[in-house]
Amino acid sequence: MNAHLRRTFYFFVAGFVSLVGVLAYWQVYAQESLATDPSNSLQSQRVQSVPRGLILAGDGETELARSEEQDGGTYERVYPEGPLYAGITGYWSTRYGASGIEIGENNNLSGNGEPETLDELLNQVSGGPQAGNDVELTLDPELQRAAYDGLAASSTGRGAAVALNPQNGEVLSLVSYPSYDPNNIDENFSDLIEDPDNPLYNRATQGLYPPGSTFKVITAAAALKEGVEPSDTFRDNGTYETPGYTVYNYQAKSYGEVTFEEAISKSINTIFARVAYEYVGNQTLAQTAYDFGYGDTYEGFPIPVAQSSLGDIPPEEWVKGNIAQISFGQGPVTSTVFEMAQVSGAIANDGNLMDPRLVREVRSPDGVILDQPTSSVRQNVLDEETANTLTDMMESVVEDEETTARIPGVKVAAKTGTAENPAGDPHSWFISFAPADDPEIAVAVMVENGNEGYKQALPIARRMMETYLKSQGELPNESTTAQPPAQPAQPPSESTVPTTQPAQPQNADPFAPFRAPNQSPGRNPTQPPSQPSNQPPGQPPNQTPGQPPVQRPGS
Repeated sequence: MNAHLRRTFYFFVAGFVSLVGVLAYWQVYAQESLATDPSNSLQSQRVQSVPRGLILAGDGETELARSEEQDGGTYERVYPEGPLYAGITGYWSTRYGASGIEIGENNNLSGNGEPETLDELLNQVSGGPQAGNDVELTLDPELQRAAYDGLAASSTGRGAAVALNPQNGEVLSLVSYPSYDPNNIDENFSDLIEDPDNPLYNRATQGLYPPGSTFKVITAAAALKEGVEPSDTFRDNGTYETPGYTVYNYQAKSYGEVTFEEAISKSINTIFARVAYEYVGNQTLAQTAYDFGYGDTYEGFPIPVAQSSLGDIPPEEWVKGNIAQISFGQGPVTSTVFEMAQVSGAIANDGNLMDPRLVREVRSPDGVILDQPTSSVRQNVLDEETANTLTDMMESVVEDEETTARIPGVKVAAKTGTAENPAGDPHSWFISFAPADDPEIAVAVMVENGNEGYKQALPIARRMMETYLKSQGELPNESTTAQPPAQPAQPPSESTVPTTQPAQPQNADPFAPFRAPNQSPGRNPTQPPSQPSNQPPGQPPNQTPGQPPVQRPGS
């Protein structure tokens, strides 16, 4: 009898412990995932019966999202700025779920987080309605408009731009174009999904593209760490041989004897391939890229960020050809525009990569500040001296070659990129920061199929820097309204073949950095853009899942 009672007692104890464990899991550990799941029917009912908090721009006044009361006491989400901020705010739909800040900050916006004020606590205890908290972002409205308009006016109308404050990590602008209007997402969702330009796809944070020659700043950083000096000289004969591959310069140029600083300003593929293999090595090159953020998902950032990648082959298995390709951002290398802005910002900030921040503060409906995220260093990538040396090298890019990036009275550090892709014209890249001697803004711009970096991405980035520096009092008002200097038809660094150019190697593709004999274009597969679980599927134009890219030199 005693044994039977003991077994019964143990049975009930085990059941009680299991019940407590299940309740603890759903009410503690799984609480946030349930609260932020847009398919949760209770959330759908709540968003209609209780106003969600405001989403505000960095000026604290520009409303990006608000809830408006409808007939019957329900609320509807309204986006006053429409497509301009859609890539950041996302949408909230009772039919199609949510994306962007609407889901990333849902606990705050819905008021489902822990009560922070007495009113919130009393409402939770009484079961009364809890209006959501307001979320103020770090975005600069004027800068956001400049980036959006620049991409809209680009040659293809497809691309992305990201700007940040390199000193504290605040994201000042984040644009994916083409965009969409979140105000009518329920009516247009099906059409948006089928749109070949994929407006629902966030090109800034989810689009993975070969970074081309903008990656050379990472290779240069690794080389400086290994003792290569800007004044070190190298002889270029227009090619660099690897087993089974030959690296060519852009348009098959040959530069003769050049310094390492000239190699970055003229964007010489062969020199970077040689330096990466003979001076840097696979492990140092890979680790430097990882330190800059490659492979990082930026966990904690409220918008999903795809992992920039050096490819599937581990660094210890790289051969000479792998290092050559990666050294100038082609082959297996893929990156987001967000990541390349982080790279630019880390160099600008004396080698310190900051945690990116999009939320400036969270306030209760009655104005009480509930949270103010602070800046923090994510990774020390370079020591200050090395970062300053690399900054000087990037200044020479603007002063000696890409002169159309100059801003009167302000030093600019930058790097262009012309990244080849499998199904169309090269992607146009430009990364930069200014003022170079005391950086306030770091920028990355990419125009899909925009050809050379100086043609499309550079003017957008320059206008973004001008706009922001003007707002900070660094430039006179008339500077941003002045006509930009005329672009030379054939900048010497990218498109002018000197009259002394030696004959192109027979049967060689003048644009290919390397290609094995009898190798057809598109040998190396690239990772297709990944899709966040809360974002509709989409694919960037000119990129088919599983189709390998044609790899050509960035410039």
